[in-house]
Amino acid sequence: MNIACVHLGLAQALADRGHAVLDLRPPAGIVRIGPLLGDFVPDLFIQQETLGPRTLIKDLPDLDCPRIFWSIDTHLNSFWHQYYARLFDLFCTTQKHWLAWFARRGVTPGVWMPWYGVRRERASWDARKQGMAFVGRLTAERPVRTWFVDELCGLGEVRVRQDLGFAAMLDMYDESRLVPNESIFGEVNFRLFEAASCGCAVLNPYIPGLEELFEPGEEVAVYRDGAELADWVARLQGDDLLARSMGLRAWERVRREHLAEHRAVALLDASAGLARCGASGPEADVAWWLTVLHLWEAGRLLMSADAMAAALQALSVTDEVLAALLRVRATIGRNEFMRLAVPVIETKQYEGCPEVNLAGSMGALRHGDPAMARLFFQRHRRHVAPAAPDPGRTPLSICLAWARELQRIGRSFRPGFVFDPATHLPQSALECLVLAGEHAPGELDVYRDIARILATESGWDGLRIQALSHLSLHDRRDWRLGLELGLADCRAFRVRQGLEEILLARDEARRQGQSGRFERFLAARDGSGRIRARLEDDFSATNPPS
Repeated sequence: MNIACVHLGLAQALADRGHAVLDLRPPAGIVRIGPLLGDFVPDLFIQQETLGPRTLIKDLPDLDCPRIFWSIDTHLNSFWHQYYARLFDLFCTTQKHWLAWFARRGVTPGVWMPWYGVRRERASWDARKQGMAFVGRLTAERPVRTWFVDELCGLGEVRVRQDLGFAAMLDMYDESRLVPNESIFGEVNFRLFEAASCGCAVLNPYIPGLEELFEPGEEVAVYRDGAELADWVARLQGDDLLARSMGLRAWERVRREHLAEHRAVALLDASAGLARCGASGPEADVAWWLTVLHLWEAGRLLMSADAMAAALQALSVTDEVLAALLRVRATIGRNEFMRLAVPVIETKQYEGCPEVNLAGSMGALRHGDPAMARLFFQRHRRHVAPAAPDPGRTPLSICLAWARELQRIGRSFRPGFVFDPATHLPQSALECLVLAGEHAPGELDVYRDIARILATESGWDGLRIQALSHLSLHDRRDWRLGLELGLADCRAFRVRQGLEEILLARDEARRQGQSGRFERFLAARDGSGRIRARLEDDFSATNPPS
């Protein structure tokens, strides 16, 4: 085949299989693919997401061949990928558990296409340095990663490096035995494959789909919290044969299944018989401008609000376009917003669309009109959620009502989007709660809902700890809060603080005669049993037998 690629790391692997490959590397920003192709007529087109500055291709519908988009940082860019992916015939993602999320938003077909390792000779184990190695950027924006490194430092010697080039990082892994890995939002990341490619014993958080890539406990050590991480570090440091064999098995698995040639074959298999289902015509225009809008809202594209409003106004009106227009006009000013919002209410336009009602409600709050904000929620309640309670009449109560509704319909948060309540209108439950906190600082219901919404989600541990800490300070007798805070601390690698909170919660439960309930609750949440084992070890150390 003739295959045209944009920023595809597998271009050489496709060429090695006998295909004619045009390997394009256009600059960041908005580009047209037609002029870049020249006389090359592709049978297949593949674009891989680039990290950092983005390349957006405006004329994708003009391509007369199947189109594939490979999302690499799905966990951080789903908020705009869900629109850009509509312009392709196949959506691939490195994160298996995100496929269902995209399918619910109409992005099909989708294929899991994990990242891959490198073919590398395995360095001598005996020549490797003792201790652990970690490569990753430590910033104030990611406190959990800093806590992760602090926890490792308490477990033994750790070499920490930031901003290493790719070759230097692999050289460092060649010198290392144990490589603990951490992920931002529960994603299968590059570091797993890179460290495994070098034959290291990798300690990796449990992530859906990981067991299909590497055998837990045999090829990769898997942990769910800081206590289980500490247990694995102790085992691997104390059993050099186990660490060596785990690294060897991971290295062999990479060479057997996780190299560029394997992913190239998988991409070609996925493209076989691929139906042309990408958006075209007016639908493609909507998909394009919604992509641009979300990147503009995130501050990643420069454009005036007036220009964005004009572009959206020129599109066929759909529920998504109307919601987008309401948000942009709310950004421009009160008069612009009201000139659109009032007719929407009067003509009952898209009354049953949550996106339209949310945009109208939040835009009204932006401009100091809680009565109109309530009207938009009541539209949603009447057509979508008749069982929802009355939203009340204050900005706080309306934000809380929307937060609960958005969680119910599966729109809890937007990972990767840095929400600023002074600039953006909320589009998720968490963002509604952040705005609620702006209207009523210190309101306990806001903190309760934040803690509840984030209870089972990866990547939000720091924020959840803040919410639980605030709640716990206001009610020290609620041992459930103390236990939740302790478990959240352990999950975020603040194990010592977590154990202290859990012990305090256990003491409070005993005072209330609820020891049995406490133990059952803890057992249900501590799947590995390592937190309970640490509790007993610490209790025995501080209370030696007489």
